Amino acid sequence: MLHLLKAPDFVSIINLLFGMSAILFALSGAYGAAAACLLVAAAADGVDGYVARKTSGGPLGVHIDSLVDAISFGVAPAVVVYCMSESLISIAFVFFYVICGLLRLARYNAFPPKGSGYSGIPITGACVSVAIFIILYLNLEKINVVLPYAIEILLIYMFILSLLMISTIPYSKVMKKGTFILLIIVFLGTIASVFVETPYIILFPIILGILMLIYLFSPLAGLAGKKKSVDL
Repeated sequence: MLHLLKAPDFVSIINLLFGMSAILFALSGAYGAAAACLLVAAAADGVDGYVARKTSGGPLGVHIDSLVDAISFGVAPAVVVYCMSESLISIAFVFFYVICGLLRLARYNAFPPKGSGYSGIPITGACVSVAIFIILYLNLEKINVVLPYAIEILLIYMFILSLLMISTIPYSKVMKKGTFILLIIVFLGTIASVFVETPYIILFPIILGILMLIYLFSPLAGLAGKKKSVDL
């Protein structure tokens, strides 16, 4: 088995370990740590892709990557949200999220994108969106700011992300070097905000949340640009 594994596969395994850690933390009630693990898993997923482009992949790479993504970005965030809500109604939302995530991964494997973009939001992006919401919600609680109906909003947000995953809305890849460096800094700050009590560090999840919302709505800018060119 070791002869079949290549460098990107070991990064994928790190992704898996943090995805599983998120589940275990959620089961123990440490939701902030669970959300932080989801972000680390997402970062590992990005490193996995970079390493795969720079080195030769193995025969198991594509399969390992999809299976790990299903756990870390499909099952893990669903478990975290369910543990936070502990309500029967949340079961429908988290089940729907997992189903849409698996369908998104299956479609990607069956019909790999030919261009530089995605059809529907990637499951990694959906997971990151959920993790950011959780971290921001918990950080606001630290400074005695209560977000009314936070869990209900999170469930609705998760439902929207589920629909976006199985949609055919075009999303671009984040490939620019400067963008990656910015994301790494904000990611690290957001993860640190879970464990550091300094109020100012809440700016990191706020910034990351804004960047994520911009990405979620980015297809609208593309459609507006196409409409304008047609009108001209």
